[in-house]
Formats: sequence, C-alpha cells, structure tokens
Amino acid sequence: WRAFADLLADQVVINAMEPSAADPYIQLYERRMAAAIYEDNYAQAYIAIQNANAVLYAVDKGLITQEKDAEFNDLTKARVMGEAYFIRAVAHFELVRLYGHQYGFASSAANSGIVLRTQPTIHVKGKADLQGVKRATVEEVYQQVISDLKNAEEMMPTVPLRRGRATRYAAAAYLARVYFQMNDYANALTEINKVIGSTPGVIETEFKLIRSPVTGAINASQANANVAAAFKTSGTGVKSTENIFDLVSLATFSVNNVMSRKYYRTTAINPHLAISKVYITEAAFANNDGRKAALIAAANGMSFSKKYDQSLMNIPVIRSAELLLDRAEINALAGNTEAATKDINLVRDRAIPAYNINTVIAADKILEEVRRERIRELAFEGDRLHDLRRRQADIGPGDRVSVAPVAWNSNALLFRIPAAEVVASGGSVVQNPD
Repeated sequence: WRAFADLLADQVVINAMEPSAADPYIQLYERRMAAAIYEDNYAQAYIAIQNANAVLYAVDKGLITQEKDAEFNDLTKARVMGEAYFIRAVAHFELVRLYGHQYGFASSAANSGIVLRTQPTIHVKGKADLQGVKRATVEEVYQQVISDLKNAEEMMPTVPLRRGRATRYAAAAYLARVYFQMNDYANALTEINKVIGSTPGVIETEFKLIRSPVTGAINASQANANVAAAFKTSGTGVKSTENIFDLVSLATFSVNNVMSRKYYRTTAINPHLAISKVYITEAAFANNDGRKAALIAAANGMSFSKKYDQSLMNIPVIRSAELLLDRAEINALAGNTEAATKDINLVRDRAIPAYNINTVIAADKILEEVRRERIRELAFEGDRLHDLRRRQADIGPGDRVSVAPVAWNSNALLFRIPAAEVVASGGSVVQNPD
C-alpha cells in the first residue's frame, strides 16, 4: 500500500524495471489503472479481514476457550478482540483509500466504497453462497473503520503483549489518521493529544522524537542519527520511541523485503524507485538538514531514499512526527500560528544542527511551512497521494514528461476491483469507472 501510493503521486520516478516484476509498479507509475489490477493486494487485505472476523466470531460464539488456546482467558479476551478490530479497521481503511474516492466526494453514492466485510465467510457450499455481495459506500466504510478503531482503542492494552503487537496508542494514532483524512480536525486533534499529549512543541508521552543529546546543540552526525533512528531497528528488541506502531522483521520473516527492493541501493543493487527532481525542489532542504544528509543518497545524477536501506528492518507504520505535523496543520488552519510553529520547530530541532527552537514563523507563511515540513518528513512513507487528495489538490506529474496534473477526485487514481470479486458476486460488485 505504501509503495503503490508513492507510485501514483509525484515524489518518485521509475529507476529500474524487472522483466518479471511481481507487482504492477510501472503500470501504476504510468497511471494505467486498468492494466495495474493486482489481485494479491486485494486478496491479502481480505485475508486479514477474514482472519479478524473469524476471531471475533469465535469469541462471540464461545468457540475459543483456554483449553483450546492457552493464551486466551478472561483477562486476555479484550486484547484478542481489540487486536482483531484493529487489523480489520486498518485493512478496510487502506483499501478504501485506494479503491474509493477521497472522503467527502460523493461519499454516500452507491458503490463508491469497497466490499465491507464484518462477518467471516464460512459454511460455503457453492457459488450461490458468495453471490449478492455489494460495495458499501465510502461513508459506510469510514464509519465502520471508526467504530472498529474505537473498540480497539478501548480494548487493547497500553503496553503490547510483545513487540509488533498493537496497543491502544496505535489505535488512537490510526484513528487520528482516519479523522485527518476526513478533514475532521476536531476529532483528529482529540486522538492526537491522547497519544502525544496536548501541549504544542512538546511530546508528553513515551513517543518522543529521537534527539541526542536531549537538550543543547546537536552536530551533523547527531542530526543524521536522530532522523535515521526510526528506520534502523529490527526484531523484537527495544523500539525507536517515535514509532507508535511498526511491523517487525525477523531473520525468519523479513517484512521489509518489498520496500527495500523498491528503494535500497547498493553498488550491486539498482532499486526500482528513485526520487523525483520535483521532490528535491519542493522539499528545499537546508544543506545541513539530517533528513537530506542521512536519508537521501546521490548517485549517477539521481537521488535515492535511504529510509529502507537495511537488509533487515522494522517498518514504521505510524510515527509521532506525523501526529505533530497533523496538529501543526490543524492549528495553522485555525489561525493558531504560535501553536503550529512550536510543533514544526520540534520536528526541525532534532534534524537540523544549530536550529533555533524559538524560530518565529509568520502567520501568512505558517500553512506553507507546515506542508513543506510534511514533504520533508513523511516522503516515501505512502503519505503524499493521500495528503494531496485530502487537501483537494491536484496530483502533479512529478518528473513524468508531457503529463498533465490529475485532479484529486479523478477516476484515474482508482484501483480496479479484481475480476474474481466481480464474478464471484454474480455481478453485484460494480467495477470502478475508467
């Protein structure tokens, strides 16, 4: 989902192609959506949803007992259910962002969303048991996602069972992302403040940005280490504090393979994706910004992201920096320049040597500065496409030659429903338009 969203936006370019690529990155980059149908993307999401539904069904029906599963008892029941709600919500949300229009654009129109599955598919004896399924509306999908994340937030623990398992903070952070995508800033702010505290310019909880030294001036090597820390962990050991939720890689199961193949460059490996010149221009990094020095590499006249350059690494799903920038934009839009500036300065302070934490940003520049900081901080993490659509801004061509911008509500950005779903439904699942 992260790589696909990047491919449709304007911050990357195709650098290398493989003759037997398993996924449609060239078709997506060229925005040929009819040719970019990728059944596995769709199927894996619904497998996760099916598994979550099966757990919830089994708990509800009393089919899971401690005799059958030593991990299950009255104390762990809420966590087990909360994790299932979390997984179901995340899968539905990420699907609707790719297969449906931005929230707020014909969101109540029939077939505007995806197939919403909240019960397990069981006791199937023939194709008749699969027919009649229809796409929900975008509105219905978002409301289900919100309900599931609220359940997850209430039921999951504050401390995970073990690394890689979600917590109520992960649910609140994801719920903030959902509300922010909806432009529901009041509810987004409520969830953000649950996770990082309510004081602008400060993270009052455990999810502090990495900054060494904690106070005082930082040098270039320290800035570089600070911004790279979120992308340098692996396994189930100590996590980076700013990673609210990440996917854990083990030697026996490396979850970073896809992203590393897209971006990781060595003398022996040419990655699929490079950074567009448009991105470099729009980011307008200071030369000593650690996010430029540590996370971008130049070679052969091109630039490459180093966020995924570990052979074994945990993948950050949501970081506290995102919540700071969400809050900064919410305050900027509300005219609270001082609060927005404090959150921007906190993000910059650990990345730029000798940065003045008390820098003042003018009111007429604050929104531009917030959005530029988002470009610098969250690039190549799947944010750009969704952020432009949220703001109802055109998706620019990037470095594509002789290509016009695409409107935020264009059908040209919609993934196609796989034919298997359409056929299995007996034709009741309606395909996305051209």
